[in-house]
Amino acid sequence: MQTIEGKGNSMKGLWIGLGVVGIFVVVLLFGAGSYISSKNQFVQLNEDVNSAYSQVDVLQQRRLDLIPNLVASVKGYVKEESTVLTNIANARAGVIAAGSDRASSIDANSKLDVAISPLLRLQETYPDLKGNDQFNRLEDELAGTENRIAVGRERYNSTLKTYNVAVQQFPGSLWAGFAGYHVRNEYFKGNPANATAPTVDFSK
Repeated sequence: MQTIEGKGNSMKGLWIGLGVVGIFVVVLLFGAGSYISSKNQFVQLNEDVNSAYSQVDVLQQRRLDLIPNLVASVKGYVKEESTVLTNIANARAGVIAAGSDRASSIDANSKLDVAISPLLRLQETYPDLKGNDQFNRLEDELAGTENRIAVGRERYNSTLKTYNVAVQQFPGSLWAGFAGYHVRNEYFKGNPANATAPTVDFSK
C-alpha cells in the first residue's frame, strides 16, 4: 500500500506539474495577445503610411498636370530652347517612368523639385511675364500646390517615422518580422541642390 508520505509526494508532483503547465499556458496566452496586439498596430500604422502617401501622390500628380501648360505659356517669351525647360521635361518624364514604385517615385519627384524651381522665378528674368494672365494663374496654382505638397510630405514622413519606431521598439520588434512588417526607408528627403539657386540663362 502507498504510504501517506508517498501520496503526499505524488500530489506535490502533480501540483508542480499543473503549475508548470499553468505558467506555460499563461506565457502562451500573453505571447499570443502581444502578437495580435502588435500585428493590429502594424496594420493600422501601415495603412496610415499608405494613406498619407496617397494624399501626397494626388498633389504631385496635380503638379505634373500643371507643368505642360505652364511651360507652354513660358515658351512664348523664351524663343529658344532652354536648359531649364529641357530639365523640367526630363524630370517630369522621370516621374512618369517611376510609376507606382514608391522609392523611385520619391526620388524622381525630388529631382523634379530641383528642375521646376527656376520656373517659379522667371518673372525676375522676364518682367513681361507679369502681364501674362495665363502664366500668373498657373504660377499661383503651382505655387499653392507646391506648398500643399510640402505639408503633405512632412505629414507622410512623420507617419512613416511612427511606423518605423513601432516596428523597431520592444515588444513590437519581436513580432514585426514574423508578421511581415519591416523598416521602410521611403522618406522624402531634402535635396542639397535646393539650397543653391540654379543659374538661368535664356540668352544662349
